[in-house]
Amino acid sequence: MAFQPAPDIASTTLQGVVDNQLTILDLNWFASGGVTATNLGTLANGVSTWFTNSLAPLLSEQWSAVNVHAVDNTAVTGPVADSSSLQVGGVTGEAAPNNVAAVVSLRTDQRGRSGRGRNFVPGLPNSLITLNTLDSAFVTNLLAAYQMLVGAGSFLAGWQLVVLSRRSGGLARTNGIGIPVTSVKMVTNKVKSMRSREVGHGA
Repeated sequence: MAFQPAPDIASTTLQGVVDNQLTILDLNWFASGGVTATNLGTLANGVSTWFTNSLAPLLSEQWSAVNVHAVDNTAVTGPVADSSSLQVGGVTGEAAPNNVAAVVSLRTDQRGRSGRGRNFVPGLPNSLITLNTLDSAFVTNLLAAYQMLVGAGSFLAGWQLVVLSRRSGGLARTNGIGIPVTSVKMVTNKVKSMRSREVGHGA
């Protein structure tokens, strides 16, 4: 599809690996002073630190954080930045199958699909799943990690976690817009499936 600008919005792609398959988590950010090569690098480094220090310790040792890739969505020629995130998961033991995920919902003060985002968290420790139900302490810790990202300037000065909305009423917007994330939650403590992460797919 044709490039759709989203002024002052940066996207970060959090890349990991489990069983030689790529896992990806996407987070989007509004820059209050506009996106520059310098502050994009700062964002990539900050998200990488969160990825390795706050999220990775909750996941199986069979999963590894690898890299954070950040892009400016303002223009097709905007800057990019990368930050290595070499860290294995902090929980000893086997990971659940690649497609099994915990779904974190990113909520805004707007209703409708365009006002919500989701992350399908990979590398879940099998020891923290009973049949299809996630351990309650794991859910609490996962939400606490994501809550660290919420709020204007609270995670990184000049940045705010947003849901990137590219469509409205079924039609593409002229420009993508960022709707501030106001809270995070898990609608269910049951695991969900992300089939694209099955062996042979990998994302």
